Amino acid sequence: MKKIIIRHVFSDLGNYFPTLFFHNLYDKLKSKYNKYDFEIITEPQFEQKGMGSTYSALNFSIINPENNKYILISFFDNWRYHFMKHMGWDPNKMVQFFYPAGFNYFEYFCFRNSQMGNDDVFCPKNIHEVYQSFYYPTYGECDEDYLSQLYAARNAQIAIKQLYFCGKIWDFRLEMTKHISDQTIYIANKDSIHFEYDDYLNTLIHYRCLLSLPGGTEICNRDIECFSVGAPVIRPVLNIQYENPLIPNYHYISCYDSCKYFDGYPTYISYKDFALSLEATWNRVKDDIDYLNFIGNNARQWYLKNCTMTNNVNYVLSKIDMELLNG
Repeated sequence: MKKIIIRHVFSDLGNYFPTLFFHNLYDKLKSKYNKYDFEIITEPQFEQKGMGSTYSALNFSIINPENNKYILISFFDNWRYHFMKHMGWDPNKMVQFFYPAGFNYFEYFCFRNSQMGNDDVFCPKNIHEVYQSFYYPTYGECDEDYLSQLYAARNAQIAIKQLYFCGKIWDFRLEMTKHISDQTIYIANKDSIHFEYDDYLNTLIHYRCLLSLPGGTEICNRDIECFSVGAPVIRPVLNIQYENPLIPNYHYISCYDSCKYFDGYPTYISYKDFALSLEATWNRVKDDIDYLNFIGNNARQWYLKNCTMTNNVNYVLSKIDMELLNG
């Protein structure tokens, strides 16, 4: 029986979606590929490098020990780390890279060009053959019956006529929001209020529209959580190329250009222009109940097809090509 190595730090973090995802994926891998002898390893020598390293609960590698070729599935929100050797990676040996967050070829090749001559970084030219998208999750694995109840209970007509945002207002987001009037946006955690997860999901259905701002990556758990209860989202356009695409103004309402991450950090040329565009978009849609319901319903169907634990795990499992480990 051929040996396959699984490099992953299996963790019990309660309801946290990524760690549950990897437990589920591992069980299904063993069942589907029962001709292999799977061995779990960790690399604690890279623990001090953080969660972007090979020693991580957010990264899961499937390795052929005969040639060290590997398939990587990662929830870590900065893809650049996976091409850095000091983090434990050997990107020249990576044959598939599954990544659900913000990735686009423009930024990839800009990064590749900027790192020419840096022996610590290897970025393959054939990234289009290596990179595989999969679907971003909710923060926690959700009770689908509870989400269905919230979806059924949502009533945009009587919902609070305001944009709702729940997330940290660090420097970048402060720049994005400081030109937006308080009448337009309600920021839920200005005072670092802690929400129980079910209460937070319930809150989403009581606002006419939700705002999602880019962060460590352009998409966020927030987007998927809003989709899960059919709450329409206004946000900058997404660059992510999912196999089942997220279509602006169909699955979410696009209010501005995509965020740029050329240096690994989110930036816009003009935050005031963003605020003006957001206000103009909000004023056009805030009283159009049929359109808001159209967006919310489409987002909910997209979530059900792609983002539940079962469907997301099965999608990745169907795309894993074990034969590439032998090439």
